[in-house]
Amino acid sequence: MSFQELIDTISEIRDQSVFVCFNPEILDFTEKDSENQIIIHLQNNKSVTIPLRDESLFFLISMLKVSLFSKGMKVLCWNWKSFASFILNRTGKEYLVSGSIIDLKVIESYLGKKTKSPKDLKEALSRLKQVIADGSWRSIEPIYKSLHTNLITTVIPHLETSGVIDASKGRKVFANYEISGQENGRLLCSNHFRNGFVPHAMSPETRSSIKPISCEDYFMSFDFRAMEVFVLAWLSKDPFLVEACKDSDVYCSLYEKILEKAPNKKSDRDFLKKCFLPVIYGQSSYSLGQRCGIPKDAADSIVNRINSLFSTAVNWVSCQEQQLKSLGYARDNFGKRRFFEEGKEYLVRNFCVQSPAAVVCLEKLCDLFFALKGKTSIAFMIHDSYTIYFKKENWKELYSISEQILLGESSFCPGLKLKVSCRVGKNLNELKSFKPKENLYARNM
Repeated sequence: MSFQELIDTISEIRDQSVFVCFNPEILDFTEKDSENQIIIHLQNNKSVTIPLRDESLFFLISMLKVSLFSKGMKVLCWNWKSFASFILNRTGKEYLVSGSIIDLKVIESYLGKKTKSPKDLKEALSRLKQVIADGSWRSIEPIYKSLHTNLITTVIPHLETSGVIDASKGRKVFANYEISGQENGRLLCSNHFRNGFVPHAMSPETRSSIKPISCEDYFMSFDFRAMEVFVLAWLSKDPFLVEACKDSDVYCSLYEKILEKAPNKKSDRDFLKKCFLPVIYGQSSYSLGQRCGIPKDAADSIVNRINSLFSTAVNWVSCQEQQLKSLGYARDNFGKRRFFEEGKEYLVRNFCVQSPAAVVCLEKLCDLFFALKGKTSIAFMIHDSYTIYFKKENWKELYSISEQILLGESSFCPGLKLKVSCRVGKNLNELKSFKPKENLYARNM
């Protein structure tokens, strides 16, 4: 398609309602010779397919922004994030439209739907009307507008295109994140590209081969500590659990409350970590005994103590199962729906905590990204863990900004404050605990 043909084509579709999707659905920005297309569906079952070629890319996106995505226009699309990542990688620029992005894939996933892209504009509009007519959209809309719009247009594209070096392959590799359709709300990741990697499932060998993008860079990794326990305390308002979360180590505090003795080694803490949430989520004493290798009477005692001491949290989780029975689906604190297969209804206990926790993780990801923008980049994210790049000369500033963001109160869960740990290093297998007040790492660099 020549430039003039492109101008004529876009001029014809100006001011029309359109539905935008892409072929393939996940555009491959890692291969320069890959075939990638934007498809614009128009009224009367018409559509326009435009190749995304490097030589005409700047012209194309400028024409689309001026003529098609005009000021205030709502862009109905499917998987916009993939397009934003492609444009950012190929041009080095964010592609933002002045109107609003309505990503049907993300929106429908919040209603528990697992669907494929609409085949045309008529179907897309029909499905959008169904979503708007659904009563739960009122609770989903604020999260979509304030959180997911940033994720699909800016945050995830930067995260996907920052990349890391895989020394075993001798090249830069990229993560491909899935931000819709996850049953527990978390970001999933797939090895979609030939030059790809999956942060969520790295073997020790892979972790050893992953390096920073520059020889001057180091990894700084932040992990939320006992996040699900903190979120459960916030959701259930269990007084004993809320009190335990005030201690420096919540699992040590829980161990002392449940076992009625102080933990004296790390294995005691780890043991309680294996017990607490599974029992809250409904694990039986028999299953607990098998899993932890403890006698039945000891397992019975632990289950009874947890159910007795934290009855408010246990009852709150049980109520979620009752909601599932009455509605036919589960609905988390923010209105996200999930349907369960027959016989797997018990998974609602995990979902009702993990899904709101994932919203907070994504909120903190966005806050962290915008606070660090222009100073460094986020290398990758794994659920409730964020790994950023830093250099010797700016570690203090980046640590201070990151800590302030991650320890700050959640705007989605007012009053919820989390705790984080930090590790640093060049090799993901050998990251060292980092406590800036001691300044130990800075002296060793």
